[in-house]
Amino acid sequence: MTYSILRMIELMNDQFPLLLNAVLERMPVIIAGEDIELVDDITESITTLCSHRHKLVFWRDFTSESEILAVWEEEKHNYEVNRTVVCGLSGNLRLALDRISRFTGWVLAVPLGSTVLGVEVTERTLDDVVTHILRNSGNCGILRISSPSSISFSLVRHTDSTLNVENRIVSKILVRKKQSLERIRRLLTKSLRGMNVSEHIINAVLKLDDESEKLTQDVFEEEINNYVHAARRAVTLLSRIRLARELGASTTLTERNLYEAIGWDGGDLADLIRFIRAEWQEDFSDCIKMGTLSGLGAWVDSMWGT
Repeated sequence: MTYSILRMIELMNDQFPLLLNAVLERMPVIIAGEDIELVDDITESITTLCSHRHKLVFWRDFTSESEILAVWEEEKHNYEVNRTVVCGLSGNLRLALDRISRFTGWVLAVPLGSTVLGVEVTERTLDDVVTHILRNSGNCGILRISSPSSISFSLVRHTDSTLNVENRIVSKILVRKKQSLERIRRLLTKSLRGMNVSEHIINAVLKLDDESEKLTQDVFEEEINNYVHAARRAVTLLSRIRLARELGASTTLTERNLYEAIGWDGGDLADLIRFIRAEWQEDFSDCIKMGTLSGLGAWVDSMWGT
């Protein structure tokens, strides 16, 4: 694929955290542009933003809504099942619109100016796609491709997310990538010291573009997995707290206590709750009251053996 994580961050700048948030919260994301190959390329690239999920390709892995609904139903009843992200490529746009009404977790290609199964795809088609998606989705994002080096992203509706987690992930990626590359360059420069080699060869040895992209991908996946695992621990904890409340417990667990218990130190609590709702189809908003979580307080530590 042409678009690595690093490439997308560089092209999108401040819009990348918003795109990442949309993907993590399983909002439908539309990829619209006039170059059909580029549209499909970026559509597949976007699915790598959630590498912890299992990618399904419409018309290759499933062809009907009942099949994908069965997958989501299994997710709902089994925390251990891999969550899914769905890739809908340009050639199957008409089939997707005819057969699917719920686009949760989809990344859908809309090749403007192309003809797909006898239907010419225009800006009006894009509007119709958005309307179709919003019938069963609270929001969706549109990534527009003007050229290979010009892409922009926006949401159809406002989001309440603070984007703290996503901005933090991007910041960590860039800092850790820079630190790693600097260490590698220092070692390479030291190994070349005193050798009678041309400046051209030295520059070639110190050029680390491929390594930069690989480092970014590795760090990105590590940071995403850290967040997912912390959220998974929160699901375990909040499930027990909900059960305890049903048994009559009335003490409270603060946001700080929760983050300490799950080993996470950033982001807004409401953002975490939304991510859990999207990822595990569990709504713990009933456990939140006045900035605290209704639960068992000090009992939390015993759950983790501390």
